Amino acid sequence: MRLTKLANWLSQGDLEKYKDLSQQAQQASAKLTKMELELEKLRSAYQQTQKELAQAKAQLQINQGFQIELGETQLQLKKVETEAARYKKELFELKKEFNLNQSQLNQLKKTRENQSWTQQLKTAIKVTDISKTLAKQNFALLWGFGISTPEVGLMITTGAILVKGWVLSKKAQAETIRVIYEEEILLETSVKHPRPFVMQQYPDIPTAKNSGFEFTMAIALLTTTTKLNLEAVLSDETIVPLCTLTLEPQSIDVVETSSYR
Repeated sequence: MRLTKLANWLSQGDLEKYKDLSQQAQQASAKLTKMELELEKLRSAYQQTQKELAQAKAQLQINQGFQIELGETQLQLKKVETEAARYKKELFELKKEFNLNQSQLNQLKKTRENQSWTQQLKTAIKVTDISKTLAKQNFALLWGFGISTPEVGLMITTGAILVKGWVLSKKAQAETIRVIYEEEILLETSVKHPRPFVMQQYPDIPTAKNSGFEFTMAIALLTTTTKLNLEAVLSDETIVPLCTLTLEPQSIDVVETSSYR
């Protein structure tokens, strides 16, 4: 309608020119719209590219960090391997030294055992004293006691001492004999062996018949004067000290043959 109105005002030539310009304007507008769409696509593509670039940079930094860390780890590993090699060498040397020391120790032990055995062959043990330790307040507990073997002066070369004796209590029966060394119990033995001479001496006491005790104890390794304390344990758990045996090592080189028993 506008064209009809314009046609009334314009000549035929001007109308054709206007139509051409209008078409050109429409084409230019369409082209501009198309360019704007392409520009928007390019902008989106650019933003995506920037995003991917940022991600690539971040990944590159991570990879570089990994590479640095890997390099440090490799250096640390190399250092550890070097230290491990050094420790291995030191361990080998220590093991070698240990084996040498162990061999020397075994040799020393063997030599010591031989010397100890030789020394034992050259050492006798002498009973130098047997002293009563029964206290006066305990007299009321016992009828008596005695040591038959050993005797003072006995020289022992067998490596063991044989002790025989008897103990007869009045009320609670004597059940056990203990051998004490420096407050440590070395041996315990029962009072049960027959002692005819005690029964003859105390015929009215039934327990006199089996009032004896005896034991054997190794003394070959004694190197200094040793005191062995004997004590009786009664049935009511009363402990009664009896006597002390004193033993003293003696060199066989200075012991006369007549001294042996």
